[in-house]
Amino acid sequence: MHEDNQTAGTTTTVNARDVATGIVLIGVSALGLYMNTAYQVGSSSQMGPGYMPLVVFTIVLALGVAILLTGLRNGPDPLEAWAIRELGLILGAMTVFGLLLERTGLAVSIILLVVISGLADRSQTVKGIAGLAVFLVALCWVVFILGLGLNVPFLPPALAN
Repeated sequence: MHEDNQTAGTTTTVNARDVATGIVLIGVSALGLYMNTAYQVGSSSQMGPGYMPLVVFTIVLALGVAILLTGLRNGPDPLEAWAIRELGLILGAMTVFGLLLERTGLAVSIILLVVISGLADRSQTVKGIAGLAVFLVALCWVVFILGLGLNVPFLPPALAN
């Protein structure tokens, strides 16, 4: 008897990974759009604090719907076990970045973000993590400090004086 996703003459055409990903993206964007209702959106020429989150969450919602619909039509791809260690490291890295940005500056926060999240990829090398950290520190300095004039310390207070 042939057992590859055929039951009583029907074939399974749902990609569980894409369906789950689409549902998560739709849920995150719906929550973000709901939370964004507290902010003024403004217009494209006079953007309010809610304008960019509205744009980003709308794009995420559209991607979630597209991935969900694609998952409903594509072949089977079962869900595997969650990578709890990797998920914890990446969420932890983002938390450390957010908590330390004002205290230690942009450079140190980015370095810690890259190092902690780099531990989630077991194939990552020290050279690769160091290179990515240096590149991101330089890129963020150019974009956020020089380009946008963001009022965030670049170096820790002890080194900035």
